[in-house]
Amino acid sequence: MPAAYQPFTFTHSNRRVISAWNGLDKLGDLAREAGAKSPAVVLDAFFENGEVAARVVDLLQAATGTKPALHFVPAHEPDTDTIEACYRALAAASPDFVVALGGGSAMDTAKVARLLLSNPGSAESVSGFGKLFKPHASLLVAVPTTAGTGSEVSESAVAGKAGSDIKLIFRSQEMTPHIALLDGSLSMTAPAKVTAASGYDAVTHAVEAYVSRAASVMSDPFAESAMLLLGQWLPVAYREPTHQDARSWCLIASCQAAIAFNSANLGLAHAIAAPLGALHHVPHGLGNALALPAVAAYNEAAMGPKAAVVARAFGGATAAAGLSKLRQLLGLDLSLDGFVGTDEERELVAQAAMKSGQVRMNPRLATIEDMRAIVEAMRTPTGGGEPVIAL
Repeated sequence: MPAAYQPFTFTHSNRRVISAWNGLDKLGDLAREAGAKSPAVVLDAFFENGEVAARVVDLLQAATGTKPALHFVPAHEPDTDTIEACYRALAAASPDFVVALGGGSAMDTAKVARLLLSNPGSAESVSGFGKLFKPHASLLVAVPTTAGTGSEVSESAVAGKAGSDIKLIFRSQEMTPHIALLDGSLSMTAPAKVTAASGYDAVTHAVEAYVSRAASVMSDPFAESAMLLLGQWLPVAYREPTHQDARSWCLIASCQAAIAFNSANLGLAHAIAAPLGALHHVPHGLGNALALPAVAAYNEAAMGPKAAVVARAFGGATAAAGLSKLRQLLGLDLSLDGFVGTDEERELVAQAAMKSGQVRMNPRLATIEDMRAIVEAMRTPTGGGEPVIAL
């Protein structure tokens, strides 16, 4: 608890979170409760022609009397073409009940595409911050199948601009899913490397929200709980993919971390992960895993008492050591050199990271020289120990 009162602003636009093993079966009840007559479902392409998609169709058809329109999102990270294809499918369905089921890519695609239903234009036209949008009348239910992005409760989304290396940020409370449905059984089929990378994304959300300059007495409990849960259960989910408690707790922790960062914002690890994805196609969670231990080592002196809380959550003598230990347990203790091979490319990553709005949210303000040092430290795997930053 802070020693003295500090003013704050806390943002949370999600209405309801439901957590239940096999909770997908609740979709029918939610559709009936909403009086839905025209359902639509946006799913990861992974589920096409599979049991989960058929189950969702049966549940919603029984509840609404109408077979839901289905749209499958391609496996690659979303871009403006992906969003606009989804928009066209939703527009044709005129839905009053939208389900977004899958990882962050499917949920982000659905969120922006649905926003376009009541705010016509290109996907790029609704990107950015501080814009006012008309709400859409449909109820949006998000069902995450990986524990990582927290897109099921956040008012933001990220997508590439088709044909370029530009990443677009979307943010509006009108995009936030009304209901987040957390069903751990849906994450059991995720490959170990997906569990690891998506889980480390959630870890990064929790840690960076916790130490952010915009953190508050409202966001801190969500972030701290998420760190404790992920420190305990993420390695179990990675080792034992069918462990029900591990899968459920990781989904809950990912959701908590997103509630925290939706209000408190993030920091340098996300600032670095963005150009790693845009310029070098590094998956977002892996980019965060490459960056976070070095960022935590850089931030340690500016974290104050929170440094010890982070360290305890992940079982390290310091915050950076704990995060390095977790990264190694998840098979993510890798060198940046495997993804960014030259000095020139690393300089471009550092320069791009400095343009992120998350830099000013970081507990320790960074210069370009600091950013270069962090990027350089990311070249050396830590073996689960303390990263070394040459400042």
